[in-house]
Amino acid sequence: MTHEADIQNDLDLLNRSLSGEYFGIAAYQAALDSGLLADAVADVAKKFQSDHSGHAELLRSLIEGYGGTPVEPLAAGDYAKDYPPLASQEDILRYAVTLEKSAASGHLSTVANFKNPELAETAASISGDEAMHWSVLLGALGENPVPVTFIPLPEAA
Repeated sequence: MTHEADIQNDLDLLNRSLSGEYFGIAAYQAALDSGLLADAVADVAKKFQSDHSGHAELLRSLIEGYGGTPVEPLAAGDYAKDYPPLASQEDILRYAVTLEKSAASGHLSTVANFKNPELAETAASISGDEAMHWSVLLGALGENPVPVTFIPLPEAA
């Protein structure tokens, strides 16, 4: 692979991760706007949304630093069409669990594919943060907060 192809590979991975972070930001905003969350749960949702915003800022910065163009977030309604019915706080928490598990898994799955080892470390670090979110949400549901020994990789499509 040429150096330019390596950079494009890494930019593609970064933009895919950035798209996922935008989805998480929008999903937490929808949860917060729903009026279904107790104050303590809303505080956690705000913290996790802030974490996703921080991830997105870092990813945007890295993409721009490598000469790429970051993807832009979609409109809130474009994300909302992918949400399941969310009629209660428990529905929201269960959906957030699936999103955070998917985020942890997704970031982890990119680690070995980065050509730049520093970007692989960044992806691994973000994966760890997403796993902590997943764990906290499981605990909030009264479930085992550490249900697996290893973060699962996404299933092959």
